[in-house]
Amino acid sequence: MTGSGSGAGGDPAGHDTGTPGPGVGAGSAGGASVAGRANEERGANMAGGANEARGANAAGRAGMQDGDAGSVADDLRAFLAAATGRDELLHIPPTAALFGTAVGLDSLTGTLLLREIQRRFGVDVAAEDLNLDSLATLGTLATFVAQRVSPGDSP
Repeated sequence: MTGSGSGAGGDPAGHDTGTPGPGVGAGSAGGASVAGRANEERGANMAGGANEARGANAAGRAGMQDGDAGSVADDLRAFLAAATGRDELLHIPPTAALFGTAVGLDSLTGTLLLREIQRRFGVDVAAEDLNLDSLATLGTLATFVAQRVSPGDSP
């Protein structure tokens, strides 16, 4: 499947002349275009998703009142249920221990939870609560986050 002009163009030295060289597979130049377009689309989608997340983050924080721990708790429940695949976590009480038997977080899911809180609410729990006492229960975490989210924060 090789021959003279095996580059994208038909020149034996491999210079691109705009036409396929003899012996070149029909999809070689087109494959690069398809891959390039796919990467461009992927990049655009990732950027769009990041912008949507930032917009949702700002909108969520703007609508939240200081002390709105119930709303934060609902968001945390939804995240925990999605991250663990356990729908029963949608209904845990605020007194449920996050690392106890009710929720049973492991270190990986706990880390994911902290990253989600930072992404969604702009609160870095680990940096602000060095003892991580706020992670005792769903309620203590929701209260901690709600007290640090103020209307008008920007991402």
